[in-house]
Amino acid sequence: MKLTKLDFSVAILAGLTCLTMYFDLPVWALFIGWAWYFALGAKPGAFKEAIPAMLLGYILAAVAVVVYAASGHQMIALVLVVAVTVFLIMLSLKTSVFSCSLASFNAYSCMFAGYYAGNFPKVESISLDLNNVLICVLWLVLANVIGLLCGYISVTVGNLGNKNK
Repeated sequence: MKLTKLDFSVAILAGLTCLTMYFDLPVWALFIGWAWYFALGAKPGAFKEAIPAMLLGYILAAVAVVVYAASGHQMIALVLVVAVTVFLIMLSLKTSVFSCSLASFNAYSCMFAGYYAGNFPKVESISLDLNNVLICVLWLVLANVIGLLCGYISVTVGNLGNKNK
């Protein structure tokens, strides 16, 4: 087993990302964005592939959360809205802009995880909690994008001095 600069740059940067916890940024969501960067080829084009699909996944999941809340948390409403919104994701995957299923589905599930776990800076609740849904989306998008940036930085630093980048 040969150690590389990339091994060290990823490990050190991963440790430093824990500092984002001081801002209540969910480190788990950051690592998901970072994983996207590597899964999408560890190249700058990962941003263009992941971000539009990620945004769509969050928007559709936010719609599902709001509809579920508006229904008084009726399971049938959740089943129906998830079926419809996931069908829309499936249709979006047939386009060039939103074709990254990894980011779409991860973002969709991150919204449910982050919102119901409360992994965002909450404000006082209003009727359907629309403010908190929006804040959650923005907070998780920020974490995922920082994760993509961490992937880019770790690869860039890990390749410093290499002849073949």
